[in-house]
Amino acid sequence: MELQKMFDEFSSDEMKKAMEKLQQKLQSLDRKQIQQALDNMQFDEESFRKGIERTLNLLKRVQIEQKIDQLVKRSDETSKKQNDLQQKTEQANLENKNQRDDAAKQQEQLSDDIQKMKDDLKQLEKLMSELKDMPKEEVEKLQKELEDQKNEQLAEEASENIQQKQKSKAKQKQMQLSQNMQKMKQKMQKLQQDMEQENQMEVFADLMKSLNNIISLSKDQEEAKKNSQSNFQSSQMNKQAVKQDEVKRNLEKVLSQMNQLSQKTFAITPEMGKALGNAHKQMDNVMEGLQNRNQSQTIAGQSEAMSSLNQAAMMMKNMMDQMMQGGGQGGSGMMSLMQQLQQMSGQQMSLNNMTQMMQKGMNGQLTPEQQGQMQRLAQQQEMIKKSLDELNREAKESGQSKKIPSNLDETLKQMQEVIADMRSEKLSDEIIQKQERILSRLLDAQRSMNERDFEKERESKSGNTQQRTSPGELNLAKQKGKDNLRDELNNLYREGYTKDYEELIKRYFEALQKAQIKN
Repeated sequence: MELQKMFDEFSSDEMKKAMEKLQQKLQSLDRKQIQQALDNMQFDEESFRKGIERTLNLLKRVQIEQKIDQLVKRSDETSKKQNDLQQKTEQANLENKNQRDDAAKQQEQLSDDIQKMKDDLKQLEKLMSELKDMPKEEVEKLQKELEDQKNEQLAEEASENIQQKQKSKAKQKQMQLSQNMQKMKQKMQKLQQDMEQENQMEVFADLMKSLNNIISLSKDQEEAKKNSQSNFQSSQMNKQAVKQDEVKRNLEKVLSQMNQLSQKTFAITPEMGKALGNAHKQMDNVMEGLQNRNQSQTIAGQSEAMSSLNQAAMMMKNMMDQMMQGGGQGGSGMMSLMQQLQQMSGQQMSLNNMTQMMQKGMNGQLTPEQQGQMQRLAQQQEMIKKSLDELNREAKESGQSKKIPSNLDETLKQMQEVIADMRSEKLSDEIIQKQERILSRLLDAQRSMNERDFEKERESKSGNTQQRTSPGELNLAKQKGKDNLRDELNNLYREGYTKDYEELIKRYFEALQKAQIKN
């Protein structure tokens, strides 16, 4: 399995040393040393290809979300403009040629806005066709509805009515246009909310399923370890080897599930992959220990495998907690500032890796294929910049800019410089350095927000008497800890989250029960 090999590779001591050396060389920006450090890392080509594929799929999903958001805003703006023009037409003296021409011209401009909306819908349909599990049929219905409304014809007739001084007829058509745009805005908002909720539900359900599987694996590994400690005899070796191999194969199934999930969300972090990769590596050591009749090697490997599985389980649980808390902030379903920063950091990290790998493969003048790849990298950097620009603007408009301590304006400026350099087909050490600074600032912003949230939480807790008893430390190395975690998952929806998330978890457990019945 390519993914499993990649996890193993990134969890090896040799890889850690290579990464440390690479970081040192990047800081000094010695081109020859960077080249040598990259060569020493010995990246697996297939693993790297899958990493790029994952990044591209995630970026496509972000692009779809941005296009839908753009359509919501465009339909809202067009509706408001049409309302304003309707009032202006009402107050205008159509006997006055200047006022008449001005109103007619504005009506024609709104017709152009409607055409742009139709073009955006076509682009959205094209983007969705490149991914699975997308509501393409809904977009096709919206396209047909927008076409059936004949808005361009209504706008043209309204403009003609204005020129012909037929104010009443013009107002009637303008009112119909405004209603059509408002209706389209509402349907786009519903599509946006449905997609967000569906994606959140699927990701949450898949995370919960993977978490439950990992906890079961940890329990099975614990039982295997107990057998190795109490009954390490030649007559039992084959039986124990079969059991250990079963645990390992089940872990590979979990890795496969998480690989699929990582195509849809940034919730699967490199740290999770590292922990599971180490668990798989330790299971290989266990199999070797069993074959060599080496009890100490077997038990040590089983202990390390359990520890890594428990570590991955805790990281997944923490990610699910973040998703729940993010969903509880307001009822709109929009990502919190922290979640958006996390998403952009993941995108920037992947882009940095691809840029560095492309630099490694350059030998003098760029080939046409490399030129095309350079332009795609520039487009991805521009996409991240647009997301950050939008986040910065929304934070300022909503009065939440103080929550983001990092200087985003400076980060945006550096992104623009990187884009300009890439457009001119320059891929220098300076670009690599700028991208590293961009990523560092995004991560610093997250870290600062975490610290501020922690301080606020401490202040709020110190001022209020909490009636709820906090659970003790969760120790997954013990059966009680595993049972507690299962109980906690079953009771998540009672902890005061939004109704949407209560419904989400209920629907997941209903689906889980149906799956168990089928099996």
